[in-house]
This record gives sequence, C-alpha cells and structure tokens, in this order.
Amino acid sequence: MRKILPFTLAAVVIALLYLAWVAVTRFGGGRQFPPPQPAPARLPPKLQEATGTGLKILHFYAHTGELTKGEHLIICYGVRDARAVRLEPPVETLSLSPNRCFVDRPKSATTYRLVAQGADGAEVSASFTVNLRPAPPSILFVAISQKDIRRGQPLAVCYGVKQAVKVRLDPGGVSLPPMEKSCIQFYPARPTAYTLVATGEDGRTDREQFTVGVK
Repeated sequence: MRKILPFTLAAVVIALLYLAWVAVTRFGGGRQFPPPQPAPARLPPKLQEATGTGLKILHFYAHTGELTKGEHLIICYGVRDARAVRLEPPVETLSLSPNRCFVDRPKSATTYRLVAQGADGAEVSASFTVNLRPAPPSILFVAISQKDIRRGQPLAVCYGVKQAVKVRLDPGGVSLPPMEKSCIQFYPARPTAYTLVATGEDGRTDREQFTVGVK
C-alpha cells in the first residue's frame, strides 16, 4: 500500500486535469462574449444648455443709480429664449431683444423690475432702484434800476430763481418769494454790497452779488 499510494494520487490528479481541459475546450472555447459597449457620449456644455429652456435675463441696468430731478435715465436690458418680457412700472413697451436701451424720466425714486417669461410659462426677473436728488437752485437773473442813486431815491431790484424753496436778500435777511420773475423796491441809506441767496430743497444754495452806490 505504501508503494502504490503515491502512484494512485498522481493518476487521480492527472485525470482531474484532463477532465477540466475537456470541459473548457468543449463548453467554453467557442463561446462568443459581446464586445464592451461604449459609454454614452456627453453633449458639450453649450449644446446641453441649448436643449433646456435657456430662459435668461442677460443684463438689466441703468447708467447711474442716482439722478438729479429733471434728468433722464438710460436703461438697458437683454433677454434670451423668452416668449414675453415686461417692465414694472410699465414706462416702456419692451421687445424680445438680447441688447436694447431706452430712456425714462422718473419723477421720484423708482424701483424698476424686468420680468421675462419662457415658452413653458416659467419666469425670471431682475430689478434695481434709482434714487432722485432735488435739482439745485438756480438764480436766473438779477437786475437793478441803477448802480448809483441819490440818498432817498428808491432802488428797484428784479430777479428770477428756479428750483428754490426760499430766497433772501442780505444784509438784513429779507425774505423774498421764490419766483421766476419778481421785483422789489426799497431805499438804500448807504453804499451796500447785496447778496441774493436762493436755497433748494436739500439746502444747497445759489448766490448772486451786486453793489449799489449811494451819494
């Protein structure tokens, strides 16, 4: 038994190896496996974006954030892939444009809102606020009846102001009506340098000086 055992084990191993070779040859050698499938191609970013809604406000702005009352405001906007576009407040009828500008003259601080609507009904919006500062006061003219007068002779002073809430004549601080055309008359007692002062809503002033000689 000790001499036959090694031979018997070797025979068994050889037989098993033979059977395995036959099985691989018969059942696996001719089998065709499907080739690997390529991964689905990804669209480039711009093309992927174009296949979506693409609704976008490209820009919406004004040339300044603060105006002096009476000045005009330039507003520019642009939209992409929009079915409709509107402005709030509706101071201008807008078109579907990637780049357009228009002019408005706000009378007070205003918040502008642009709303763009896509084909699927979705909306996007953008907004900004423009503040208004009061216009500065302006003295339109000052005219006097004559530069030199005799003592006891009246002096006529005519003037005009704009965007002023009050007017005074110095020295003395004499209050005058803030009008575009007005005249006063008084009797200077001595040679005097006068100053007409116009004050606006925000406290800014405009001044005009004139001198009257008295003999």
